[in-house]
Amino acid sequence: MISFYTSLVSQPPDVDGSLRTLCSQLSNVESLVLTQDQRLFVSAHDGVYELFAAADGSCQTRLIEVTVDGVPRNHMKNGLAADGNRLYLACAHVHQSDNPLVRTVLSDLNGVEQTARGLLQLYMAAFTFRVESWILGCDLRQIPLAFADRLSSLPQDLAPGGLPANVLANGIAIDPGTGLLYLANSAPGLGAAIYRIGAHGVRDVPGRAELWYRPSGCKPNGLKLVDGSLCYTGNGLSSAVLGRVPINADGSAGPAEVIEIAPLRLFEDFDAVRQGFVVAEPGDSTGLQAGALRFVSNAGRTIGMLRHADLRRPCAVAVAKVDGALFAAGSVLIADRHEGRVLAFVPDEPWRSWLRA
Repeated sequence: MISFYTSLVSQPPDVDGSLRTLCSQLSNVESLVLTQDQRLFVSAHDGVYELFAAADGSCQTRLIEVTVDGVPRNHMKNGLAADGNRLYLACAHVHQSDNPLVRTVLSDLNGVEQTARGLLQLYMAAFTFRVESWILGCDLRQIPLAFADRLSSLPQDLAPGGLPANVLANGIAIDPGTGLLYLANSAPGLGAAIYRIGAHGVRDVPGRAELWYRPSGCKPNGLKLVDGSLCYTGNGLSSAVLGRVPINADGSAGPAEVIEIAPLRLFEDFDAVRQGFVVAEPGDSTGLQAGALRFVSNAGRTIGMLRHADLRRPCAVAVAKVDGALFAAGSVLIADRHEGRVLAFVPDEPWRSWLRA
């Protein structure tokens, strides 16, 4: 593990390449995912969008509304995960409207942009108001597409002995071999942890959630299954962390390992490739901290940084493993909260080969 002080002073090389906008004006864009057949989905305030190529090659969007019984219409659409013909969405709702006085003096936090300032507002609200979360499912073979399945409602579906009252569902990952979902609870306090949920609950037979692992000193954010381990990003008081937790044969969490630490930074979602990771680092709304993508080796070293004038507030990434209609293999697809954009970055060599290896 690179020490805190080494990380603070090291200056990794720049990652050069071309950056273009696929689409924009997606309010509160939050997460994105590529399916095995290279369909691209993005979560935003209005719902989940599928991005696809029109006949002339331009990027078009198709909205998948999220209207599931028992889930408030105005909620946060956060993490996305895909497995075969299934798409999963983690969403959350702050029940501040339960208090009529609050409704008159405080704007709806369920529409707040999840920047550093927005997250601080959400964390403060979670100490005061009830926060509820859901895992929703969509069958990608349906026409039209719709999130019709409520797989889990949290915290009420927590297994006996599970922690607390508030669950702010954030990143999500699925293990195709077991059908188990892993969920990052980014709520403040002791509830900040990673939970494991059966992915086969449907509507009136919800999946039960159990506490699986609590990262030390940080709130988990993005999650990915990588070679038998669950990797995660998390943010603490003074640094951001990329970590790895082996999954034991009995499904329990093994001894955790810190892959990389970034002092005085924030980590959002990330993607994994054979040789390492690409991590989204959001800038702030003041412009004092620029957004970037961090390229990290499996050995735990930042080997490159993508900084670009048009990369403002990246919050999620997905690396294209094969060619798609809108992008080439080795491209990095980026959700950027600035103007609600989805970007495609094509790195120069040797970075593109590093991503494609």
